Amino acid sequence: MKIRHLIVIATAIALIAGCTSSRKQQTIAVFGGSFSVIPASDVATDWWAEQLDAKITKYGVGGAGFSNMTQWDNQHIQWQIDSACEPEAPVYDTYVLWASTNDFNQVNSLSGDPWDYTEFDGFDESKLETQCGGINYAIKRIREKAPKARILFMTSTKCFTSPGAGTNPAYSGEDTGMNEFVAKQMLCCQIAGVPFLDLFTLPPFNESNFTEYCESDNLHLNEKGYEALRDLQVKFLREGKTIRGGQIPLAGHSDYDCARYGQYAGDNAATSQNPIVVLYGDSITYNWARFHNDWIMEHNFLGRGLSGQTTIEALARFRRDVVDFHPKYVAILYGTNDIAENLGNITLENVAGNIASMADIALANGITPVLCTLVPAARYGWRPQLGEQSRNVSALNALIRAIAVEKNLLLCDYWTAMNDGQGGLSPEMSDDGVHPNPDAYNIMEAELLKTLGM
Repeated sequence: MKIRHLIVIATAIALIAGCTSSRKQQTIAVFGGSFSVIPASDVATDWWAEQLDAKITKYGVGGAGFSNMTQWDNQHIQWQIDSACEPEAPVYDTYVLWASTNDFNQVNSLSGDPWDYTEFDGFDESKLETQCGGINYAIKRIREKAPKARILFMTSTKCFTSPGAGTNPAYSGEDTGMNEFVAKQMLCCQIAGVPFLDLFTLPPFNESNFTEYCESDNLHLNEKGYEALRDLQVKFLREGKTIRGGQIPLAGHSDYDCARYGQYAGDNAATSQNPIVVLYGDSITYNWARFHNDWIMEHNFLGRGLSGQTTIEALARFRRDVVDFHPKYVAILYGTNDIAENLGNITLENVAGNIASMADIALANGITPVLCTLVPAARYGWRPQLGEQSRNVSALNALIRAIAVEKNLLLCDYWTAMNDGQGGLSPEMSDDGVHPNPDAYNIMEAELLKTLGM
């Protein structure tokens, strides 16, 4: 009996050893300026490798920032990303964008707008000169190269060569402060659904003790400075969730347009005709107007979609972008970004409640709401850490159907019409498994017209 027990134990040990040895080592690519590559930075990155069992590949170059106006040899962060996204380049598990001080120090007038180089400006390449445009470029390129990889962002640390403007999170002087650059780094991440680590307000070094943590140039961290960051960085890399300190105001006040009222302000002012239907949703609705705008105009519909938005933000702008047009119908297609946790965790019941509230507002204003089931999706490429999501999509759709029954509302069932049989979108309908392609909108249009009896 003892021999049998010893054999069982030995077999178990061998199996555990085999599993351990066959485990794939995590790969992490790091992009940035000198902060990410100077010798002292090894104190942090070696610690990441040890604690996470990871292989670290550094692409950073001294002097580089996100604007393509930084780095004297044009090896800015956009160039680094291009190098890592060449067809022959490997695909990494995690891509870390480590913001430098160079956008602030070298091109202080080019902080930019969080929507630079996005679908909202048609990916205007002139915006690549701004920090925000460069950040959005990097995120877009990585997602094209490695749609299943994690993208994580670490903000700039304080710049002690610029007293006040470089160190004060509430700076409100005449010149642009570094607080504005960091606040916009965070906004770009929030809009794109990329988790970020606030290295501007959370580290222990400040104006009174920074010389302990910095080199003699009062800018680059010494080994103690990197030691002060590394545990927080490991936690961030391990969990892949936003870690932030206090709110950083822009130019002495918060001018963050949380619901993005300004996105359609000009179009709203120029729209004089009351539409029959307002198409109200996120990027899926936004792309509808991009791909099939002629169809929308032909039917006197109005597209009011905003990429990345959750039902929380949608509820905030509902009166301005729907009610004020007095349409006959509003087709509400929201919930994808709530499930993807773009603004953090939220229960499906609360998401459904926000959709029900939009329907109630519509009814109170004489508008007929059309509740739309979410388009099928198995995974969200910008949030790979969440894993398989088709069950959550189905569960939210069940709640949406229940609201339609309870309130006797119209229901447009996109999910049933587009489901590939496994809760996702087929490659014939989508390039990324989430967003319909132009042909797939033909199916959606047929479903909506059938629901409306048109």
